[in-house]
Amino acid sequence: MADEQVIPVAQSVEIVSVNQEETNSLPLDQNPAAVYLATLRPVGRRGMLRALTLIAEVVSGGKQTALTLPWHKLRYQHTAAIAPVLVERGYRPATVNQALSGLRSVLYHAWKLGLMESEDYQRARDVKNRRGETLPRGRALDKDELKALIKTCQAEKTPGGLRDAALIGLMYGTGLRRSEVVKLELKDYNPATGALTIRGAKGGKDRLVYVKGGAAKSLAVWLEQRGDTAGALFCPVHKSGKVRVEIMTDQSVMKILKKRGLQTDLESFSPHDLRRTFISDLLDAGADIATVQKLAGHASVTTTARYDRRGEAAKSKATDLLEIPY
Repeated sequence: MADEQVIPVAQSVEIVSVNQEETNSLPLDQNPAAVYLATLRPVGRRGMLRALTLIAEVVSGGKQTALTLPWHKLRYQHTAAIAPVLVERGYRPATVNQALSGLRSVLYHAWKLGLMESEDYQRARDVKNRRGETLPRGRALDKDELKALIKTCQAEKTPGGLRDAALIGLMYGTGLRRSEVVKLELKDYNPATGALTIRGAKGGKDRLVYVKGGAAKSLAVWLEQRGDTAGALFCPVHKSGKVRVEIMTDQSVMKILKKRGLQTDLESFSPHDLRRTFISDLLDAGADIATVQKLAGHASVTTTARYDRRGEAAKSKATDLLEIPY
């Protein structure tokens, strides 16, 4: 076979020969990875593309991408080696399992497109998720940190400061993802009830959350500055102080929080840490976990429980009960 290349998965795994011309010749509507990615929502698509790219790099020795790898050539001896290689490289179980989920889905589409025989497909996809627990990622902010962040924004006394105070208050007070925040529009908020409609969130689901207390007050102040023009709820603010009613990017939210954190001299935190804090504080206050699950927009209570930091606090407190004779 002319112009062949091999796809090594691991030294102990038999290799597969793939014709280079065949590798890149499939049109997108016949490419199983492209077809699968097209079924996903934009936010999920980006994450899954990263996961599939990771697999493509592993099985091709870095020579192929998610969209050039001939997925239909993979067999069980290759797919079975992927998880061990990723674990050896230090990837967390959640990352490995996301990659395996994407692998199974791409193989399914390869079978549906007629690129794989049923028996080859069933064997190749029969790879099990990795089990294991790791320490929770991220951190929860305490009340003093949140108060300091908002005071830093208020002290600036500019439209940008008012916006950022409202943004931080709303993200903590509702637990929204930054991708959800930037899609909010003025029409989504009902000041009379505090209801805020989240449209097309993760998984394509809509849900209601409620803006209350200080979050509602800070949002009211921002809206006075923003005005009642239809469009994005949170908008870019020019250096001159002029508000431009247009959509912000989720990367802009990241930059705003990083800037305010540095100004306040806080330990590094991410936008998602505000979401973690929202969930953990609600649970700590005695809110029912099923209700918190709905507010957070999680598909299962198990996911919500992973955000709970009470377990670590309880373990720390229990250890304090011991008296070490030293």
